[in-house]
Amino acid sequence: MAKAFTITSDPFYINASITESAPDTFTEVQVSAPLDSLNREGLLVHAAYFSGQEPERIPNAISQVKMQVTSTSQTGIVGANNANLLASQQKTITGGAVEFGGLTIVDMVGGNDPYQTSDILGIVATDDLFFGIEGVGGQSFAKQGQVRLVCSRIKLSADAYAALVTNELSS
Repeated sequence: MAKAFTITSDPFYINASITESAPDTFTEVQVSAPLDSLNREGLLVHAAYFSGQEPERIPNAISQVKMQVTSTSQTGIVGANNANLLASQQKTITGGAVEFGGLTIVDMVGGNDPYQTSDILGIVATDDLFFGIEGVGGQSFAKQGQVRLVCSRIKLSADAYAALVTNELSS
């Protein structure tokens, strides 16, 4: 069976930071990852590590900060059924009348465990990744987040490269 890609570099980091444009407003930044399209170069994402602000403690509300990394630009936070989602994190605090539940963190696709070079969150064939954030539940100020992606450069087969580029450009 033919291989869809060959790894051509050691793992390296791509870092990004983001601040919401306004409280409780989806905001996205484009993260450049220049690739050599003439040689069908792609980016293999091994792991995603998120950090950032916690949601506020708001009485009688579910307060959240959601972050995601996708291979295409999005108009809002997406779910696990979106083929372009590479990783996401959701931080939640549930508020009662005077008491608050503890911080709950849900990592979708990625996690905080040490990565293995055999781990594959996704493959990107175009030059950009997209990092998004959104506060939910009445946040009083814009939230900030950071992500560190562990990636390797790869050379894709012609069929795999065409399929990935078509998918990313049509999404």
